[in-house]
Amino acid sequence: MSGAKETPRQKMIGMMYLFYTALLALNISSDILNAFILVNNSMVQTNKNFGSKNELILNAFEKQYMMNQKKVKPYYDKAILAKKYSDELVEYLNWLNDTLIYATEGYEKFSDIEIPYKDINGNDSIVTYARPHEIPVIKLKNKDKYNVPQQILIPEIPGVTKQADVMKERFAEYNENILSLLSKKDRKDIKLGLQTKKAWNAQEKKWEEWDHNTFHHGVLVADVVIINKYISEVLNTEAEVLNKLYSYIDAQTIKFDAVRAAVIPKSNVVIQGSEYSADIFVAAYSKTEVPTVVIKPGADTLTWEEVEKAGKNNPDFVYIDSADEGIVKYNLKTSAANEYKYAGLINIKGPDGKYQHHSFNSSYQVIKPTATVSADKMNVVYRGLDNPMSVSAPGFTNEHTKVTVSGGGRLSAKGGGKFIYNPPKGNVRRVKFNVSGVKDDGTTVAMGSQEFRVLGVPSAIIKVAGRNDGKISGAAIASQPVLTATMEKFAFDLKYRVSSYDIMVFSNRGNALVNESVKSNRIPNSALRKIKKAPRGSILTISNVKIKGPDGTKRALGFTLKIQ
Repeated sequence: MSGAKETPRQKMIGMMYLFYTALLALNISSDILNAFILVNNSMVQTNKNFGSKNELILNAFEKQYMMNQKKVKPYYDKAILAKKYSDELVEYLNWLNDTLIYATEGYEKFSDIEIPYKDINGNDSIVTYARPHEIPVIKLKNKDKYNVPQQILIPEIPGVTKQADVMKERFAEYNENILSLLSKKDRKDIKLGLQTKKAWNAQEKKWEEWDHNTFHHGVLVADVVIINKYISEVLNTEAEVLNKLYSYIDAQTIKFDAVRAAVIPKSNVVIQGSEYSADIFVAAYSKTEVPTVVIKPGADTLTWEEVEKAGKNNPDFVYIDSADEGIVKYNLKTSAANEYKYAGLINIKGPDGKYQHHSFNSSYQVIKPTATVSADKMNVVYRGLDNPMSVSAPGFTNEHTKVTVSGGGRLSAKGGGKFIYNPPKGNVRRVKFNVSGVKDDGTTVAMGSQEFRVLGVPSAIIKVAGRNDGKISGAAIASQPVLTATMEKFAFDLKYRVSSYDIMVFSNRGNALVNESVKSNRIPNSALRKIKKAPRGSILTISNVKIKGPDGTKRALGFTLKIQ
């Protein structure tokens, strides 16, 4: 992995980073530091561009998955995991930048920060930022301060958890997880930028641990730039892995000499009066060659001899000579409830210049809108929870109504048309409930279907004494010294418990009053005594929160309060 060739973008960022840290070692002034704000601005824009490009790759994955789920699913699932691993680490790094800026700048609230500025006409105005890391670093008042960031990142207190250690742990976890998505052969081609090995200190002329060499006496603006650099490395790694996974799909593509016709309807069951729609295509195509499709409704098969004999204007045939990236759209309005079938031919020019005819056939059923499937809580189902569902099919008793789920998961009947549904693990985004009625002779009639989005349970809200932002008194904390984890405005009544967390308290002068790792949900007495004596304006930060709940959630974001 370390032997992989660096991209030009990685070389550029590495050179800027080395140049930047070298200048910091010279103890340069705040005016010179402002020049490097340009580096941070460029890096922030690069991160936005990477995010957009990665979304485009995922959209391409989704289109391939819809066209051929069996072939694409293994790689599509891994692509979703790659995005999940990256999103989680980027969110943590953004939160760390939030905490550094919040504590060093001394903001009153963690969100909705208002900063005055002059507009293009020189008039006084106000701009609002939802999170501290969104503030342009040029607007930071204390960007040349290092004492508060250092006490968060590398506090010089034996046995105290430091955020630099959390970063090392999460970097190693990310590198292991992201590489596990690729074949062993391709892992060596991925250049991992999240390295925490010892580094050479040119000024001290010795090897130093990564955390000391990176953050020791690093001012606020330096730490923000470094963390944004790591975000860039995460997004770059995600892009490389997504491209590798997408290349696996191309490697499995059918050769042109084995091409065949395919029909993918949006649904084989259509409600009466709605439109039947299907994509008709060949597995391999040329962007310069548009296939022509001939369809005969009501037929099981169709030959080219029949088409030639009938002639171009025969009303018994449907001719379609337009396509979008090789896919022909077949749409028609439905009328009476019944089962319909059709057969057809795709005509496309082969490698030898001659036209080839590839046959296909399909069918669909038009039914009246009768079946009803609803989630008793809302129009989505949540992964990791027991989702109550109701199903009805007029004309059939509950005992003669059959329900299946496309997309996986476990469905348990509770009687009276009531069910409990547990979505599958992994990254399935949607599931479909299919309802059919069982007639007396044992045959079934499709009654309809309903699709639901599968979502993860929203993040738990962590509070102490009912607060997680703004100001709070030491007495209030002492009266309720327990961290609570709750779900606000959520339909399910979920119970969470905090199992561990880190607590830090800094005086208004930036001195560390408390810095402990706690293995319970209570604030220890040793910390409470110091909190009650803390001067007004001190900052309380809860981080690295671990929780336990029925959905298997393990981690939650912390918060910052100002002691009044």
